[in-house]
Amino acid sequence: MNNPQHPSRHGTLIICVLVCMGITTTVMSLSIAGAVRSHRSIKKTQQLRQTDYLLDAGVLRSAQRLRQSIDYRGETWKPSSRNLTYLNPTVVISVEKRNAPPEFVVNVVATLGANEKIKIGNQHLTTKRTYQFTYALDQAQPSN
Repeated sequence: MNNPQHPSRHGTLIICVLVCMGITTTVMSLSIAGAVRSHRSIKKTQQLRQTDYLLDAGVLRSAQRLRQSIDYRGETWKPSSRNLTYLNPTVVISVEKRNAPPEFVVNVVATLGANEKIKIGNQHLTTKRTYQFTYALDQAQPSN
C-alpha cells in the first residue's frame, strides 16, 4: 500500500532519468552540430587552397605563353587532373597589350566548384580567385 506520508520513489526516479536523457540529448546534438560545422569549414578551406594553386598555375601559364608569343591574348583553360575533375576547374586568362615598351596587363581568374555535385549543406560551393599583374617582355631574348 502507498502511504501518503511516504511518496512513491518510482515517480522521482523516472523524472531524474528523463532529465538526464534530455541533458545527454542536448549535449550530443551540440557536439554533432559542431562536427558538421567543422567539416564544412575544412572543406571550404581546402577548396580555397586548391583555388589558390589553380590561380598560381594560371599566372605561370600566362607568363609562359607570353614568352612564347607576343600575340597571345588569353584563353579559357580547363586543366585535366583526375583529382580536380569533379570540381570543374576553370582558369580565364585575358591579356591586354600596352604600347610602350612591350608590356602587357594580364588578368587571371581561377574558379573551382561550379558543379552541381559539390554541395555543402544546401549550397553549392564555388570559390573564385583573381590576380592582375603587368608583364614586361625584355627586348633581348635569350638564345637557345
